[in-house]
Amino acid sequence: MKESDKNKKEMAVLEDSQQQIAFEVEDYLKKNYLLRYNMMTRMEECCKITSENDEKTRQNAVWQPLSDRLLNTIVHEKMRMGGNSWAVDIRRFIHSTLIPEYNPMQEYLQNLPPCNRHYDYIGSMARRIPTNFAHAETLFHRWFLAMVAQWLGMNRNHGNAVVLMLIGNQGQFKSTFCKLILPPCLREYYIDDIKMESSEQVERMLCRMALVNIDEYNAKTNHEQARIKRILTEREIQVRQMRSSKYAMLNRMASFTATTNDQHPLSDPSGSRRYLCIPVKGRIQTARVVLYDKMYAQAMYELQQGERYWFDRREEALLNENNRQFQQIQTVDELLLSFYKPALRSVRYFVRAIDIQKKMRSVLAGRDIPSLKMLTMALARNKFQHGAYNGKYGWYVQEVG
Repeated sequence: MKESDKNKKEMAVLEDSQQQIAFEVEDYLKKNYLLRYNMMTRMEECCKITSENDEKTRQNAVWQPLSDRLLNTIVHEKMRMGGNSWAVDIRRFIHSTLIPEYNPMQEYLQNLPPCNRHYDYIGSMARRIPTNFAHAETLFHRWFLAMVAQWLGMNRNHGNAVVLMLIGNQGQFKSTFCKLILPPCLREYYIDDIKMESSEQVERMLCRMALVNIDEYNAKTNHEQARIKRILTEREIQVRQMRSSKYAMLNRMASFTATTNDQHPLSDPSGSRRYLCIPVKGRIQTARVVLYDKMYAQAMYELQQGERYWFDRREEALLNENNRQFQQIQTVDELLLSFYKPALRSVRYFVRAIDIQKKMRSVLAGRDIPSLKMLTMALARNKFQHGAYNGKYGWYVQEVG
């Protein structure tokens, strides 16, 4: 036999062997395990099938993350059964696109019952909060739609940019209410806090969590609060892939709530429109059953009908007006630098001091607005350039954020 023919025969045998191993691995896993790839956690999940024809197991599967320990158990079980496959063959199949993808948020939302159009379940959820804020129910409704739209990836320009903040005394069940927003089947995608100093954790939480509650918001530093403000509008996040040094752009899933006992938690007047502050005037009703399917079915119906899920200018003005009472009292210099930073001498950066004062008046309570004299002195102290344009004196400033 020629050497070339011998090599061809050996290759054919090898190919047959590889094909046999591939079918053997696939057949074993499909008979013994349900497998899926969770798009939120970016991990494979599995459920052991107790019997080949056990439809009950398939319908009521208890899924668990496919950790290295569990994966090694599966490999060992297969080795005990015999066959030609190796551990690498099993791992190769499990970590492949042959495993179906699973998005828990969309799975839940797309399998809801028909919407009951005769009752406002979202409004009922908002009314659990005892408050004197007249627009709380309407604005909560808008925020709730924005949260669901975020999960569905409807907004292609930016993420849900408003934080639902509950402000009240201790023991009013503020944190409990925030957790109550998610149905039990999605609670694993809720987290009570996020460590802003860890960039990698922030990036992963934005993609892996449906709802992030910033508990005790007032305990966050000004730097952390500024970072929260920046990430609110992000739609995609660059995240390092599992088991790899490479990065991928992933859709942000998380919306934000916050709780605080501090009556003046807002330190950045220019960013107050990013917060839906609801003053809590008593214990929030958390004991009554939440009709989750009906509440989320209402949200899905309204979004499908084209209901607006973003805050328009009128609603942002309501947020600014309401949030004045929760603004921290700052020095003139702190106020100025929260709105503006020094800019180059250019016509587009030229602003009169009275216009700066007018800008502050739109988001601050009257008692906190500095006089023109105090404002002018602060501009000079912080090295803003002074000049004239068309016979008017002013300053060269650039808006922050």
